[in-house]
Amino acid sequence: MRAFEAEVFDAVWAAVEPLLHEPPRTHPLGCHRPRIADRVCFRGILIRLVTGCSWVDVEAILDHQVSDTTLRHRRDEWIHAGVFDHLAAEALAAHDRIIGLDLTEVAIDGSHHKAPCGGEGTGPNCTDKGRHGWKWSLATDTAGIPVGVIAAPANRNDCKLVAATLDDIGRAGLLEASQPASQAPATLWPSANPGKGPLPSGFGGPAMPRTSGAVATVHSVHVSQRL
Repeated sequence: MRAFEAEVFDAVWAAVEPLLHEPPRTHPLGCHRPRIADRVCFRGILIRLVTGCSWVDVEAILDHQVSDTTLRHRRDEWIHAGVFDHLAAEALAAHDRIIGLDLTEVAIDGSHHKAPCGGEGTGPNCTDKGRHGWKWSLATDTAGIPVGVIAAPANRNDCKLVAATLDDIGRAGLLEASQPASQAPATLWPSANPGKGPLPSGFGGPAMPRTSGAVATVHSVHVSQRL
């Protein structure tokens, strides 16, 4: 896979390494086990992201250089330190600088993802027999490059996530707005072709008429076009 080739991994690691800071030693006797190299852990996390395999499989792929438990702990440590947020922002800025974002048309859509163990921020998925899950709301430019994303409980209606998704685009400096999208009045404009009945109220709000398509318009918000 292209992501695992040395030239690609080395380039990504060069961007990640300056964001990492070794935590201070807290053991009173200073007798911690040697810390597994960050580069090895990042490679394991990359394998997990690209292939979707389990952490135990990642441990085996790396010839047991690092345990699955250490990989999860290092992932959580870097999430709390904001490493991945900084990396995503840097990647988006680099793409805009080198290739350029095409923001003439921006699409926003939601997708469901399973969360078998539940946890904070999940909710019942009415398309999966009420099992716990997430909903991701993703915005892309004309070429399909992600420019904003948020996660919400699986039972949250897509139209309720539009403003929050636009706010995430705004954090990347891609919005021109007189006020945050979440504070601007939003209007849902249904298509002219009615569907077969109301949507269920389990989507985080009251039942609403089903339409074959809808456009969510948030007033006073415009996506900046790079020229």
